[in-house]
Amino acid sequence: MENNYQLSRIHNYIHDLMSREEMHALEREALEDPFLQDAIDGYRMQQGVDAKQLSLLQQRLTARVDSLAGERSKRFYSWQRLAVGMAAGVMFLIVCILILMRHLPNQNTADLTEVEIMPVKEYVVQVIPSAGDAQPVQGWQHLEGRIAKGLENKTVEEGEKHVRLLFDERGKLTVSNVRNGLLNQIFEEEEWKGKEAVFSLKVNAKK
Repeated sequence: MENNYQLSRIHNYIHDLMSREEMHALEREALEDPFLQDAIDGYRMQQGVDAKQLSLLQQRLTARVDSLAGERSKRFYSWQRLAVGMAAGVMFLIVCILILMRHLPNQNTADLTEVEIMPVKEYVVQVIPSAGDAQPVQGWQHLEGRIAKGLENKTVEEGEKHVRLLFDERGKLTVSNVRNGLLNQIFEEEEWKGKEAVFSLKVNAKK
């Protein structure tokens, strides 16, 4: 807001040559600017000031008002620029987050490998002893469970097989007519008592 205090206004105010509205306006301005109030008081105490002194006073008043207006403008534009900068920073951050949210799920999906879960293939195993004096130390039922567990998820020939096992005096398997490596391993790891075992081995897939 630009204020221009004229010499005639101060003179007319002191000598009651102004209307009430003009006097009230000048008094309001003096309340806002202490320097103007000092000028009015000084004029009243001097009971008249020459034109040069009043001109100097007017210049000082004008410079004072202009400096205040400039400081207000600087403060206003500084806060305005700061607010604009903060708003721009927030918008940039939001845009970056949206871009990341849009592309990250696609990357995660692309990295996934489709895995087909196959059902567990199980078999029913039955051992029927037919001859020989050798038998598993933990019993035939334990041997059935051991064989069934070993055949899980394997592809084996189903049906009935004739099995003949021969052990030495220390219980080590020496003769076997089984051609399945997994069964031979199971038979070797089992503990037996006796020398020879002959039995039928039935293997069927569970339904």
